[in-house]
Amino acid sequence: MSVTDSLSCEAIEPQDERYEAARALWNGSVDHRPAAIARPRTDAEVAEALLRARDQGADIAVRGGGHSMQGHSMSHGGVTIDLSAINRVEVDTQTRRARVGGGALLGDVARATGPYGLAIPYGHVSHTGVAGLTLGGGIGWITRRYGLAIDRLRAARVVTADGDVVRTSDEENPDLFWGLRGGGGNFGIVTEFEFELCEHGPEVLAGMLLHPLERAGEVLRFSRDFMDEAPHDLTVYETFMTVPPEPPFPEELQGKPALAIGIVYAGDPDEGERVLRPLREFGPPSLDMLGRMPVIGAQEMLDPTAPHGMRNYSKSHWLAELPDAAIQRMVELHSGVPSPMSLIITARMGGAIQRVAPESTAFVHRNAYRLLWVVGSWWEGDDAEQIEWTRGVFDALTPHSTGGVYVNSLQDEPEQRIRDAYSNPVWARLVEVKDRWDPDNVFRLNYNVPPSARVRAA
Repeated sequence: MSVTDSLSCEAIEPQDERYEAARALWNGSVDHRPAAIARPRTDAEVAEALLRARDQGADIAVRGGGHSMQGHSMSHGGVTIDLSAINRVEVDTQTRRARVGGGALLGDVARATGPYGLAIPYGHVSHTGVAGLTLGGGIGWITRRYGLAIDRLRAARVVTADGDVVRTSDEENPDLFWGLRGGGGNFGIVTEFEFELCEHGPEVLAGMLLHPLERAGEVLRFSRDFMDEAPHDLTVYETFMTVPPEPPFPEELQGKPALAIGIVYAGDPDEGERVLRPLREFGPPSLDMLGRMPVIGAQEMLDPTAPHGMRNYSKSHWLAELPDAAIQRMVELHSGVPSPMSLIITARMGGAIQRVAPESTAFVHRNAYRLLWVVGSWWEGDDAEQIEWTRGVFDALTPHSTGGVYVNSLQDEPEQRIRDAYSNPVWARLVEVKDRWDPDNVFRLNYNVPPSARVRAA
């Protein structure tokens, strides 16, 4: 009997004409070919596909939005459980709660909640999966005011490694709930998230300020100092990029390296206009694209920087500092960027992120000063050259790192680097959760927390 025989849900195998599209992931560097892709619509169908794959001894991947840098969203030779059909978003405006399916994308949530002036803490690209973002912690555009995505998570429904369906919250299966909040997909398949929504929108002040590379050093120094004192309603991602060759970008900058200041103000837009005046006046920018837009507009504004199918390689640090010398080195390295799609991103953290005790969830790096995320992206060219540039930026900033890393940014890393996403006590606790909920390490296609040696030997 094959894995797909008599499954209740849709199943796609290599001979199916839908197979190539179904196995394609966001990161075009990943070329995984599963033996089967199951597309369940219910918890029962998820459990059925899971248990059938286990019976066949197949590796099991779980696909939410398909954005895993490493390609964990798709098995190679095993079975992928694709949750894309479980993408409903139900909003209760009275209780300000949302129930979000495990296959929903951030854009699905923004379209459902934004018109009511409500949101979850959302990431940077609308086609990112809610599941992947949340299970890794969930940084994004409004985390300085409202915290991480996991900080608004109130409950979840999970299909366990044994095929049971359980609810988890602070009151029900609290160890599992703790592990889900930052521990990734190590403990089960989340088919539904329940979020407490925050007030945001329906209109927000958001956009971008663009500066030429020759002024990038002074602009980033100013932005760094400005953000050190800025209200927590404001989130800014300073991003070295290459200017697209099209309007509304200034013709003299098109195709050239530059610095973009990406902005979302999570408070009153009128107050945001006042707060942001110094940042808008400094330079001044060659292009000011800051304006009022619906929440979905803010959620989608970086989508052109992250198209499906492009090759990607990323490295990341949590930064303890960003001195002038580090800024100058970033400018120098970006001047030689080998691909117009590659980015060097940094952002001030703090605010609501820090107001949660570090070990109350599995996301421990709450006191980090800044994020650094280097994303090498290319459609064509030498892979080795692109990867070397990405690693070069990462290495240059290593002296300023806390030593930690954001788990959702990991790619092609040794076990010790995975452990750097956590503290030693949190890692030990994650292993305890793994021992209870997945002692056979069924869910291992992820940044894996293996069960203890004691359990493996049993």
